[in-house]
Amino acid sequence: MNNKGQSVLAEHVMIFFVVVAAIIAMTAFVQRGLEARIHDARNFMIDSVTNSGACDANCVAAAGGNIAHEYEPYYSQSLSLVQKSDEDFKETTPGKAAAIGVVYNSQVNEATQRTTASGQLPAACAGYPNGGCPF
Repeated sequence: MNNKGQSVLAEHVMIFFVVVAAIIAMTAFVQRGLEARIHDARNFMIDSVTNSGACDANCVAAAGGNIAHEYEPYYSQSLSLVQKSDEDFKETTPGKAAAIGVVYNSQVNEATQRTTASGQLPAACAGYPNGGCPF
């Protein structure tokens, strides 16, 4: 009996899985590359509009004073103050005369107050730990 066809099929299956694994591994790199190209294209458009004089005073005022580049979200700083309080009230009362036992009553009153202040730091603060900034 000739088993040569079965070994060729196994080689083709192995090559197929290697190709699929390579495509899956390259997906993250391709996605990052596309996002970087979109980021660079946006910054180029902003620079070309602001530096060419195509955006007059009304355009700049409509943009809030200046047209800024994209801001990275990991430059944000958030401070929170959380206060919690709770009251527990527990009591036992004798049961009814016809029944043997005790009635247990438990009440819990909880209150939580949270005050949060968030702000975005300038891009120059990105490399400093714990939101510290040189200025």
